[in-house]
Amino acid sequence: MERQYVSVIGGANIDIIGTPYYNLTPNDSNPGRTTLTLGGVARNIAENLSRLGVNIEFITVLGNDSYSREIEHSCQELNISLEHSQIMPNERTSTYICINNELGEMQVAISDMEIYKYITPSYLQKKLEIINGGAACVVDTNIPEESLEYLMDNSKVPIFLDTVSTKKTEKIKDSIRNIHTLKPNIIEAEILSNMKIINAEDLEKATSIILKKGIKRLFVSLGARGVYYTDGTIKGSILPIPTEIINTTGAGDSYIAAVAWAYLKGFDLEKSAKAGLAASYICVRSNQTVSKDISAQNIENIMENNWR
Repeated sequence: MERQYVSVIGGANIDIIGTPYYNLTPNDSNPGRTTLTLGGVARNIAENLSRLGVNIEFITVLGNDSYSREIEHSCQELNISLEHSQIMPNERTSTYICINNELGEMQVAISDMEIYKYITPSYLQKKLEIINGGAACVVDTNIPEESLEYLMDNSKVPIFLDTVSTKKTEKIKDSIRNIHTLKPNIIEAEILSNMKIINAEDLEKATSIILKKGIKRLFVSLGARGVYYTDGTIKGSILPIPTEIINTTGAGDSYIAAVAWAYLKGFDLEKSAKAGLAASYICVRSNQTVSKDISAQNIENIMENNWR
């Protein structure tokens, strides 16, 4: 393949999201609104990157059902290649159900993602030429641990890893290596460093531990306090851009997509962190998992207007 592209490996699913109009009341039916959108961390990252003008080779696994056809149709519209993905006729396409509070912040979620067991090391071995032919590889932890380890040992291109959740971070905490960019939140950073993070000194110590495992660039999400970034030499933190939050689902996916895009653009560490925050700013202002307002021009404009 002569064109520049990024391979994205991991989850593609249907997101069903419910948000109440008022305070969320447990053990009761809450009036509110529901949306059904396409999701999956890797799929979200692939869509964000495609909207940023990056060619994508998406490696995932789908069932043979109406949900998979929705995903296939969307990928076709977004110019995301599924040539190297697989269809499992007797399996369910992955589904994610999320309940937010009235502020749009996730309170609880259930994910049916058993289908990703088919993304095995032997399957990835067949796709290794495609993976190593790209400019980078973005992967989420929805795929099996042994498959992640296979990628870490065999990828010749920079790996951008999204930890997805605390439970899925647990499975890689002792085997993580050969990662260019990692984007955990503060709880996931505690798991990866095996220490509590109470203050700025703890954060610096924890990130130093994580970097020594074989990470080049680390972006730790601090929620309302923005992001802390470090490569072991350069380090800093940036506050988020103040805005009304409509929905936080997908904000982390947009962040790592923008960081991967920034890498392709040759941005330095600090500018990459800002690109990620700009993408997250766009995402949380939308009720969609991936905002249709994500674009290279919009990210560059936000960076120009907020961080001169």
